[in-house]
Amino acid sequence: MISLADLLTLGRLILVPFILFYFQRGSYSVAFILFLIAGATDLIDGTIARVLKRQTRFGAVLDPIADKVLMGSIFACLWFSQVIPLWFFLLVVGRDVMIMSGLAYLRWKRIVVALNPLWTSKYATLMQLGTAIFGILAFLYPGSGWIWPFSVYLNIFLYAAATLIFISGCLYVRRGIRILKGN
Repeated sequence: MISLADLLTLGRLILVPFILFYFQRGSYSVAFILFLIAGATDLIDGTIARVLKRQTRFGAVLDPIADKVLMGSIFACLWFSQVIPLWFFLLVVGRDVMIMSGLAYLRWKRIVVALNPLWTSKYATLMQLGTAIFGILAFLYPGSGWIWPFSVYLNIFLYAAATLIFISGCLYVRRGIRILKGN
């Protein structure tokens, strides 16, 4: 049975093509609002699953996929729009491909592992959300901001996200090696 948290995760995945459509069409404000809705589901679906004690295998598999598709898509838009640098886009996508490839390899080897994200990965996702939000704001309102221009906030989140992505990538590699040595 699909839980409320699973439905939120599924909704996030369903929103991605609409975000891409509106961004490509030049309806950036609509794309931004849809991204905010999708990002909000990312922040609350896991909490709802834990509070209602309705964590499912389906949600455990779908949630990281939905996260990776959402963030990869929005960062592709921001890279094509020259808001974020290519190295950041490649870092995000590269780590995600590495994680998914590692999980696929373990599954192929019939090694069962718990899909528990690292704390660095959770914070990296949060920093990526901030990067995307301020990236879109910097794109929509260049030179505008609160105390500083949105581009300053973008850079703070971008470098914080990059650091956490790199660290979590290294920790996932270490975890993978330990799992392989244990089997």
